[in-house]
Amino acid sequence: MSLEIIVLITFGAMLLTFASGVPLTFGLGGLAMVFGLVLWGPHTLYLTIQAAYGITLSFILMAIPLFIFMGNVLGRSGVADELYKAMYHWVGPLRGGLAIGTVLICTIMAAMVGIVAAGVVTMGIIAIPSMLKRKYQPQLITGSIMAGGSLGALIPPSAAMMVFGLISRQSVGQLFMGGGLPGPHPFHSVLQ
Repeated sequence: MSLEIIVLITFGAMLLTFASGVPLTFGLGGLAMVFGLVLWGPHTLYLTIQAAYGITLSFILMAIPLFIFMGNVLGRSGVADELYKAMYHWVGPLRGGLAIGTVLICTIMAAMVGIVAAGVVTMGIIAIPSMLKRKYQPQLITGSIMAGGSLGALIPPSAAMMVFGLISRQSVGQLFMGGGLPGPHPFHSVLQ
């Protein structure tokens, strides 16, 4: 069977799976297993289990649950709220000061937590009510939260850098050094 036909059959099966309403995880996983069994035989199951088990034994991935835990601690303890209030008092008098403060505190949270989703959710819970109360537009609110929160993938310690380093067999320390300079740059440019 040619590669083009395999690709067309795979995409057709994927679209049918999406249209059937099967959850994405189970649909894509099931399709991968079926096509793996058809194309490569029963060795596919063994290789899949072996690869998944090998990844879970990685020393690098041990830090990710701790980052998630730290994000929850920061959000539930009120530390993130206090940081937000301090940032508001610092840049509040500027035009758009609360949006600038939101970007800055999202950047700080991204650097502390290391996971984009944890920083965005924590700051969304804190910043959205405060900014809506001060008559900020919803587009500006979500834009400032996402702009600052997305820096979590670039500023060390970053869970995305850890996973990338594990998969690509690169030094996580060197990746952190590479993200250390450009990561905080948007934080600095907002202050200008």
